[in-house]
Amino acid sequence: MAVQERLKIDQAALTRHFKILETEGLVERHRNPENQREVLVETAKYAKEQLVVNPPLQHIKVKEEMESILTEFERTELSRLLNKLVLGIENIEI
Repeated sequence: MAVQERLKIDQAALTRHFKILETEGLVERHRNPENQREVLVETAKYAKEQLVVNPPLQHIKVKEEMESILTEFERTELSRLLNKLVLGIENIEI
C-alpha cells in the first residue's frame, strides 16, 4: 500500500510534505531503480541522529513512567525484546 493511501491524502499534498521534510534534511527521496515511476523515501541520517540526541519530550515522559513500573530486570528484558523486534521489522518488505 502506498504512503498516500495510508495517509488518505492526494499525491500533490504528499509531494509537498516530502519536499518540506527533504528541505529540512529529515528525509531523502530517490527513484526506485526497479520502477522509475516510484519514489523511495527514507529517513535522513541527520533526522535519525536528532531523534537520538533530542528525543521528543512526550517520549521521555512516557519512557520514565513506563520504566517506573518495571524492575531493572524487566527493563533489560523489554529492551532486549524490542531490539529483536526492530531488527526483525527492518527485514520485512512492505
